[in-house]
Amino acid sequence: MNLITVDKSKCLKCGLCVADCPSCILDMGPDGPECNVDRGCMSCGHCVAICPVGAMENKYTPREEMVPVPKKKWTEQEVYDFLRSRRSMRQFRKEAPRDEDILKLLNVCRYAPTAGNSQGMYFTVIRNPGTIEAIRNATADWMQAEVDAGTANKRYFKAVLHTYHEKHADIITRNAPALVFLSARRLNITGVSNSEQTVAYAELFAPAIGLGTTIAGFVQACGIAGYQPLLDLVGVPPKQKLVGCMMVGYPRVKYQLMPERQHLKYEFKD
Repeated sequence: MNLITVDKSKCLKCGLCVADCPSCILDMGPDGPECNVDRGCMSCGHCVAICPVGAMENKYTPREEMVPVPKKKWTEQEVYDFLRSRRSMRQFRKEAPRDEDILKLLNVCRYAPTAGNSQGMYFTVIRNPGTIEAIRNATADWMQAEVDAGTANKRYFKAVLHTYHEKHADIITRNAPALVFLSARRLNITGVSNSEQTVAYAELFAPAIGLGTTIAGFVQACGIAGYQPLLDLVGVPPKQKLVGCMMVGYPRVKYQLMPERQHLKYEFKD
């Protein structure tokens, strides 16, 4: 079929592309890799990216759109410190993040892993203060309904609602100047896990462009539960379901230390 083309003058018949194909749709023929189907490809681009001599081409992931893997090798300590320095930001400056900064943040999210390389994450950015206030009030209403229904979250939700209503502290959206909602196709049963990995990419990248983020857990839970007043405020696109939410803004504080975490719990089993 026409899914792949191979430059036979370059191909080494090393089999790397065949072995690395997640969908197992490539076979090694007498003249190099072959694909006898035009469906089943998940467009991951591995077959093109792994070829050591540039002989492979895939119509869904063109070589001309790829860039070389950086040659810089970060040390183990550099990567360890980078990951450990990530902080969930809950104190933001008042001004809403600029379009260009949000777009930089969302652009890197395109490269987060998704089940079956399904991708397809849709983002809705809300910066209107009145709408954000309505969203946190709707979330509080949902939490109160959960408390009244006697759910397993009753004690925890009651404590949060006490802080929100009696102490007048925004423990729900943390006075964030922007909320970013993630939605996926309704039939995508891995939408929530895909969203979690996407948000992780955003959280790691955000400090590089001067942004702070954290998961808006209460709002996210309310949306995943399908609370209609919230979905109406967000305006989830047709045929989509809300699967995630994060707060975004310019940090108001800077952390000086990297807190310790619980000791590693593990065991090796044969």
